[in-house]
Amino acid sequence: MKIEFNDANISRYIKIVAIMVVIIGLKVFGDILYAGRSLILPLAFATLISFILSPSIDWFVKKKFPEWLAITIPFVATGVIFFFLGIIVKLNIETFVVEFPKYEARTTIILKEVLSVFDIEIENFKSSPKEWLDDPRVAQYLSEFSLSNLISGLLSSISNTVSNIFIVLLFLLFIIVGRNQLTSKLPIAFDSVNAARIERIFENIKKQIQAYIIAKTLISLVTAIIFIIVLYSFGIQFAIVWGILTFLLNFIPNVGSIIATLLPLSIAVIQYESYGPIIWLGVILFTIQTIMGNFVDPKYIGKSINLSPIVVLFALIFWGWLWGIAGMFLSVPIMVIIKIILENIPELRFISVLMSEQKS
Repeated sequence: MKIEFNDANISRYIKIVAIMVVIIGLKVFGDILYAGRSLILPLAFATLISFILSPSIDWFVKKKFPEWLAITIPFVATGVIFFFLGIIVKLNIETFVVEFPKYEARTTIILKEVLSVFDIEIENFKSSPKEWLDDPRVAQYLSEFSLSNLISGLLSSISNTVSNIFIVLLFLLFIIVGRNQLTSKLPIAFDSVNAARIERIFENIKKQIQAYIIAKTLISLVTAIIFIIVLYSFGIQFAIVWGILTFLLNFIPNVGSIIATLLPLSIAVIQYESYGPIIWLGVILFTIQTIMGNFVDPKYIGKSINLSPIVVLFALIFWGWLWGIAGMFLSVPIMVIIKIILENIPELRFISVLMSEQKS
């Protein structure tokens, strides 16, 4: 069969090749992001922290502080905060690991009560599986399940993240020292129109990410403090641990607040033998998260990011799959950056409109 090369065929083949190149490029880019996550993630977190510190640095500069001092004060303050946060997390984790196994007996009793509802004996999980349990690996997993090991593993992963804070601080120092160098070089590297356009993109990214991070940090901090007060009033152990987890998990869209509520509630189920205090605690915690998530968050954060809930959900799934919990934290800021870049490229602006919650 003879293939005729005319303008229509050539144009079609070029489009096919272009699509294949894009797919291959995305695959390679994804592999790079995954393989380099040990360096990319600290850099990403350092960049987000720099957005938080930027207003304070600008304030010191306006007050006629020397540039080096205006940078040093916020940077040292950040290092001190992370240092004490690391100590608090480390001490509470050590206490948690020592104390929590005492609740294993209570966990077993609760598991027996739950299984008795379905007429299942807990010993069945330690013997050969019944007809309703086809996979022996499921029975083995359930027999070896330990709530203390599960929560200890979660806290240990957070502790490992805190232990890498030195790398984050190192990246942060380089970022804030060279924060104005890129924009000052744009008029030299590009013509005036393109330089102004790129500078506008960077400024929009800075403003929207800054507004999101600062607002989310304050809201999460307030939520965590309220949680700690409530948990202390109910006598829940490790209230500070749950408060820290609440602060961190509230940065994860949709599911973070749910997990942050269920974790201390699961400890309450183990601590209390009666269900009255557990129900009241659950009602209070879910009410707090509902108010923060449905009223406070949309008022102070919703307009600043202007992302469709579907986009946020898919971003959470994708970046969580690629980078784990850290990717979930970064999912919203990354999508905001992508949206701002797309809306400043005329040919791709339609994608930005589709990503928006409102018409833009």
